[in-house]
Amino acid sequence: MEDTKNLNASRKDWNGNFVPKHTAKLIRDGIENGTAPFLPRDGQISAQLVYNANTGYILNAKDLIPVQLERAAKGYESNAVGTKNTMDSAKTAIKPGEKGVWYNFKGKDGEFHHAAYFFAEQTEHPGRFAEFAQQKLRQPQNLAGETIKIESSEAGEYLASYIAACKSGARLEVSPEIAQQFRQNMIAVCDNELKRTNAEKNPSIPKLNDVLFSADKMAGELVKSIERKAGISHGQKQQKNEYRRENSIER
Repeated sequence: MEDTKNLNASRKDWNGNFVPKHTAKLIRDGIENGTAPFLPRDGQISAQLVYNANTGYILNAKDLIPVQLERAAKGYESNAVGTKNTMDSAKTAIKPGEKGVWYNFKGKDGEFHHAAYFFAEQTEHPGRFAEFAQQKLRQPQNLAGETIKIESSEAGEYLASYIAACKSGARLEVSPEIAQQFRQNMIAVCDNELKRTNAEKNPSIPKLNDVLFSADKMAGELVKSIERKAGISHGQKQQKNEYRRENSIER
């Protein structure tokens, strides 16, 4: 079974703003081996905030899900990640031989490139990075007293509720039936993504990048909706601008 450490994605796997084949392999393995954090364990889902230590905000879905899978698989306790440049700012360095979680980004040259996120445990001075990251944290967690009930097993809608909880600190509830159906739906999305050619793919099954993009968008709307009902505001415009910057230019 492949994992992030030994997975060598092909050139085609890194095409565009998403890394769908690479991510599909990680998600499918996480579902099969029971490490996927978005599935319930003993009836509970523990939504995990993992943020970019450079921006202080939660990763977007296309990066958050693989990072969370790596966190679970390796038993890391860190809730922040950073690039090599971030580690330099935190006055530490990546341990020799450590492999990060790869992601794509659009550079200043307008081209897509790839880099890697690393956890504190992968650095020579974990405490320095943890302290640096904590000082940068700006992700609001305003809904710690609220509960989001997952009502849909459709891949994007289910993940939207999960990501909303990660963004906001809300608790999650889901029935065993919905969780099991989502599991099947998500595996179908991943399997379809891993088909060798477009001709082999089922056009009725959504693309993984579309699932993750729509989940991100719906999650943001869900958080804002719950906050409005609760009379909470946290400066969504500022967060939105930071989110756009994080996903356009590597720093």
